[in-house]
Amino acid sequence: MNEDEQNHSALLIRVKNPAEPEELKPGDIIEIFRSSCQHWALYVGDQQAVHLITECEHFADGSPNPLAILSERVCVKKDWLEDVVRKDRYRVNNKHDETHPPLPLSKILWQTEELVGKEMPYSLSSQNCENFVMELRYGPEEEIKPGDLIEIFRSCYQHWGIYVGEGKVVHLAPECDRLANGAASVLAVLSDRAYVKKDWLETVVRNDQYRVNNKHDHTYPPLPLTKTLERAEELVGKEMPYNLTSHNCEHFVMELRYGIAMSDQVTEAIAVGTIGMMGVAAAMIRSAAKWRKHYNE
Repeated sequence: MNEDEQNHSALLIRVKNPAEPEELKPGDIIEIFRSSCQHWALYVGDQQAVHLITECEHFADGSPNPLAILSERVCVKKDWLEDVVRKDRYRVNNKHDETHPPLPLSKILWQTEELVGKEMPYSLSSQNCENFVMELRYGPEEEIKPGDLIEIFRSCYQHWGIYVGEGKVVHLAPECDRLANGAASVLAVLSDRAYVKKDWLETVVRNDQYRVNNKHDHTYPPLPLTKTLERAEELVGKEMPYNLTSHNCEHFVMELRYGIAMSDQVTEAIAVGTIGMMGVAAAMIRSAAKWRKHYNE
């Protein structure tokens, strides 16, 4: 490390908030606490960060210019992290990692470097420094449209719903879909009945990652949107048979969108032999439960 780099390291140690001890990694999003706002940057390694900056961000004496937020154009700059942070507190804040998987690191860094030096439009409400770094790390925000299939990544399986607009999804959920503490219940796969529910998207997703996945559009033309939405609404509140291998939540939404009940989860599980064991276990547990119920009566 040369003398210049040592000086940068020393200053970083003085500036860093002791309450945020995590080590910076390339691709991390940096939230910087200015006196009246948060500034955002993307760490690219070697103690450097890429961020948006306006020409009038500072006055001649180096103090921040509050009118900078009114600019309509900004420049993408790569600076030493300490020059971006100044004497303000900062922290790593990859706040959407739980719900939106980051892009591959190589892609994040490549597209970030490609933008350095470029001029870009700026808007405080929609094209600001936070929007800029979030798109670099997570990709453009995907607009969810009515009729889209939502794949939700639970701890040991994928749950599926169909988006019907206004922030809500229709999905097939067994009664024991959630434990008392709100966690997803593995026992849900053992149910033989389920209910069609209409819930807020965030309620169904919880803290899990999810994505729009209309994966069969290239092989099966979707049904007319009005037909799909009408059928989904008609089924809300209805009780339906549930079976892990033939009538699960994925079968349900695929039939709504394409008119064909299918589940790649089942196909893949059969290929590796896990579904057979799960099916046998489910049948045994259901049989035992029915016997106990009959015995108690």
